[in-house]
Amino acid sequence: MTVPSKYREETPDGVVVTKGLDGNLMVYAKETFDIFAESMNNISVTDPNLRSFRREILGNSAELTYDSAGRILIPLHLRKLAGIEENVMIVGGGQYFEIWDQNRLQKYETMSDPEAQAKAWASLNITTTRGN
Repeated sequence: MTVPSKYREETPDGVVVTKGLDGNLMVYAKETFDIFAESMNNISVTDPNLRSFRREILGNSAELTYDSAGRILIPLHLRKLAGIEENVMIVGGGQYFEIWDQNRLQKYETMSDPEAQAKAWASLNITTTRGN
């Protein structure tokens, strides 16, 4: 898969691709994924929720580098997890981007309830102002 130049410029050393949370794949810069993994490793292994999350995310990740054409080869097991067969969509996500099977993303979007999303998102306390 060819990674758009915008993302390649932000991740010149390659990326880590891991199982996403919504039937997709999540792609991080290696440095960002290392911080993410470290934060999981700093929590006690006695927490069953963390063990499960760690198993799903760290156990289903692959460190990838770009070929000369700016492509990455996503391992088959990750493509299967995300249902990726042919056409993909890339969705920006801040510190990461998502790779979706085009049909799966369309299904996901049609199943979402905009009113319920708005209520859920309002509780996240996200701001565009620094220091809050």
